[in-house]
Parts: sequence; structure tokens; C-alpha cells
Amino acid sequence: MAISPPRALPVSATREERALVRMCERLLSVVEAAAHLELPVSLVKVLASDLVDSGHLSARTGVPRAALPDPQLLQEVLDGLRRLR
Repeated sequence: MAISPPRALPVSATREERALVRMCERLLSVVEAAAHLELPVSLVKVLASDLVDSGHLSARTGVPRAALPDPQLLQEVLDGLRRLR
């Protein structure tokens, strides 16, 4: 996500960096940004990392494993729903 309040990008910022900061006004994954920019994910990861380092973007980690639902519980729910037919 873009930091709030936004910081001005340097004049040397690329078109892709500017577009990435604009896109990240809402929560956006690296993969989504790559698709919108039509660039390889690896390149967008580098651009995003540079923007995080410069204080223009804030990175968030994925969902912690402990917060993910138990696969066994999900399977039991799915099985129960299938029996309702």
C-alpha cells in the first residue's frame, strides 16, 4: 500500500514506479500489480521493494499460518454441505 500521507516521488522515478504507487492507494498484491502493469512479477517485486525502501510503499506480509483455517475442518464442512443435497 502507498503510505499516507503520500510522499512525492523523485523526478527520476520511472513511469512504472509512478503507476505502481498510484495503484497501491488500495491494498494490492504484487501479482495483481504485475498484471495491471503488464510486467513480469519478478520486475514488479524489485520495483515495489525499491519503493518500500524509499518510504513510498508499505509492505504487508501474508496471512500467518496460525490464522489459516484447519484443512480438516474445511473438508468436514464441505462433506456436510454435499450431504445436504
